[in-house]
Amino acid sequence: MLINGRNSECLPVLDRGLQYGDGLFETIAFIGDEAPLWERHMARLIHGCETLGITPPDTALLLGEARTLVGEGRTILKIIVTRGQQGRGYFPGEGEPTRLLYTRPWSPVHQGSEGIRAHLCRTRLARGGVLAGLKTLNRLEQVMAAREAAAAGCSEGVLCDADGFLVEGIMSNLFWFVRGGLFTPDLQQCGVAGVMRAFVLDVASRAGMPVRIVREKADVLEQADGVFLTSATGLVPVSECDGNQFDIRAVPIEIRAAINRLLMAE
Repeated sequence: MLINGRNSECLPVLDRGLQYGDGLFETIAFIGDEAPLWERHMARLIHGCETLGITPPDTALLLGEARTLVGEGRTILKIIVTRGQQGRGYFPGEGEPTRLLYTRPWSPVHQGSEGIRAHLCRTRLARGGVLAGLKTLNRLEQVMAAREAAAAGCSEGVLCDADGFLVEGIMSNLFWFVRGGLFTPDLQQCGVAGVMRAFVLDVASRAGMPVRIVREKADVLEQADGVFLTSATGLVPVSECDGNQFDIRAVPIEIRAAINRLLMAE
């Protein structure tokens, strides 16, 4: 683990990331010392920092530090950027941000082609506000949803907003496929627009596949031919959610193949 470029596992108790969740994070898939979606991750991190008024870290410095931590195989790197320690109470001050990097194993749940059961969560996501769309350290809604999904025997969940409209998975983006058309929720009011989500939308567009970004409630999934979730580590098809069964073979082959090529999974 690196904190501001030094090997350490100690974060000051006054750091605003700990005190107020005042920061952002990125979870990045590395294959050896390369991250196929690095530029997309950095663009989102910089946008988030600029929105929150945090000085963005130097991306070349981050990449150099990341490469000292990752191994030769598949690794997941997490980057956390906080505002640092400056400020009084809720009032932030000016100063150097804190950057923290660490790795963890590439989770098998995001690699296999077998479908998973997903829980339709009762936990709802708040809509609107300045934090909409940002990948901030405020993840308590996801923590509560994950507890709910685990109690239902599921490794993932489908989340709706306060008005009941589909948003995303607990740690992924949501897609469904109906009669040749690809659908994904509108994320302007809440949720995180994942880098793999953007990649999938690009692939679908190049393949001439009709794509619609929509505001729909969960019952629309009853008509879906296939449902899948995406994250930085790939694609996982959903075989069942809220009593609805889905054909994992309905996931468009163009999308599955493109992600496999990107992550060198074939």
